[in-house]
Amino acid sequence: MRVVLVSCVFPPEPVTSASTSYSLAHELAQRGHDVVVITSYPNRPGGRVYPGFRRSLLAHRERMDGFEVVRCFSINSRTSNVFSRLAENLSFGLFAGLSLARVRRPAVIYTNTWPLFASGIASWIAKARRVPVVLSVQDIYPESLIALKKLNPSSRWARVLRWLDSGIARIASAVVVLSESAEEIYSRDRGVSPVKVHRIANWRASEAPATVEVAQKQRDVREIGTDAFLVVFAGNVAAACGIENVVGVVANLGDESPVRLLIAGSGVALEGCQRIADQGKSGRVKFSGPFLAHETLAILSAADVLILPTQGDQSLFSMPSKLISYMMSGKPVLAIARAESDLARVVNGAGCGWVIEPGNSQALSRQLVFIGGLGRSELTRMGTLGREYALTHFSTEACLPRLAAIVESVAVPEAT
Repeated sequence: MRVVLVSCVFPPEPVTSASTSYSLAHELAQRGHDVVVITSYPNRPGGRVYPGFRRSLLAHRERMDGFEVVRCFSINSRTSNVFSRLAENLSFGLFAGLSLARVRRPAVIYTNTWPLFASGIASWIAKARRVPVVLSVQDIYPESLIALKKLNPSSRWARVLRWLDSGIARIASAVVVLSESAEEIYSRDRGVSPVKVHRIANWRASEAPATVEVAQKQRDVREIGTDAFLVVFAGNVAAACGIENVVGVVANLGDESPVRLLIAGSGVALEGCQRIADQGKSGRVKFSGPFLAHETLAILSAADVLILPTQGDQSLFSMPSKLISYMMSGKPVLAIARAESDLARVVNGAGCGWVIEPGNSQALSRQLVFIGGLGRSELTRMGTLGREYALTHFSTEACLPRLAAIVESVAVPEAT
């Protein structure tokens, strides 16, 4: 059968959603299906098209590992402001929608794209063509915007966005969510039948943790001594994650503190983090540029603890995908999240780290001092627990077959 995937990110972008969309396309192609992926020109996380790609108004087609990739024009967002993100969302939705409308009628469509406009356009085209849709929900709107204080919960816009999201979800033959709280929202608040809502986490390949030699090399190239207690944040340095507060706390720790912070990655909040670090004038915050996806475990291996910050109520409505690579690395995790969030439940349930409330700099400072005083054996024990949990719940083997089966199960006979 013919399957179309609409994905706003795709390899070579080092983003979890890009990796999961690729894995699904490859798995379905391996099962003998005719797979087409509609995506954008690679530009994440910096918002600039990668070398070797030339953006065009006309769709570019290529073959990749047994399936076809159609790259569509979109306005890339280099900042996190509302208008830039909206332009990216709408432009990709429109051009991807044009490609979707021109593809020979498939048996099923899977969408993993920006909410709400890009996902809505794909869903409405699918409905018009009477093709079932599997909707992947990575972030819940408008709740995510409300949690970041970018939208008033009682405003007309909040009501409109919630209405749009409900309509898009009800079009779908299956809705795939990442967490227990998201499952409850779509079953209860959005009016989607519980039998159509499936909880499947994002995933990562179950690579072996990096060796001690690799970890030491990562420290050596960044001039971080073995006596330093290294806290690592790796991935997209997004405005929504609240990493700036962590930089401020670490930069202003006392001279006697062994704590060091490494931010490995790029994103719209990077310059702000660098300014805060410079104001601290302690030299205890270091930065490392963009890295390729296959380098993630090597960078994480250099850490004593990995930090995963969120802002406000953000953790109540989204599940940070970097938690998966953090836990797979075999390192303990310090999460800054609401105690009742899915993120907190996973970290506490796995026994792989600690959770503190967002916005409390003093609590963060105290927690870093406490963790820094723990012995290596305790940190190793907690990291091992996290990896074991991730292998069971967040590995390709645990998640991908379930998602592929859902896509196959809702498919209908194709038109000639």
